[in-house]
Amino acid sequence: MIYRHYIEIIVVLLLVILSCGKKESDQKAVSTDSSKSELPAEYRELIDTEFGPDSFPAGFEEKTGYVFGFTEGDEYVIDHVTQGTVNLLWFCKLTRRDAEGRPYLKILDMVILPELHPDEILSIGNCNYRQEPDPEIVAVVKLVRNEITTEIHHVWRADRTTGKFKTVPADSVQCIDESFFL
Repeated sequence: MIYRHYIEIIVVLLLVILSCGKKESDQKAVSTDSSKSELPAEYRELIDTEFGPDSFPAGFEEKTGYVFGFTEGDEYVIDHVTQGTVNLLWFCKLTRRDAEGRPYLKILDMVILPELHPDEILSIGNCNYRQEPDPEIVAVVKLVRNEITTEIHHVWRADRTTGKFKTVPADSVQCIDESFFL
């Protein structure tokens, strides 16, 4: 009985020591829940911003995007953007098109991504959630030469009902490695 008490104390001390060893940048790098209050002010102010092809928010560069929902009547976009070395996901909704058919989007939510390691990729729109294809899933995935990747490091779901990114358990997601077919 007394040994069990000592073991519990040692485990608690180890957890405290390990959590203290994390760099502050590691702790803030990933916004696991897209709560607006957790975002830095310069990003919080972008929520609800509408932009078009000629008015992309200044200082940001679009890396890639994924359009979904058009078959259901509403178009949404998951946009991977950068600002300097910061990688973000924007969850956007199509609000209108101009006379030329060019889209205008409203930023509904965003997530600050962790730093991607050389063996990781961002997988957007080609993952299964609970064994079913789900276009709302975005995952940071380890690159492996395999058709289906289950080594998932971070997962978010662009929830059209709430207009928010939600975290998803990584063990419920598998992503298709499209490069496997090249």
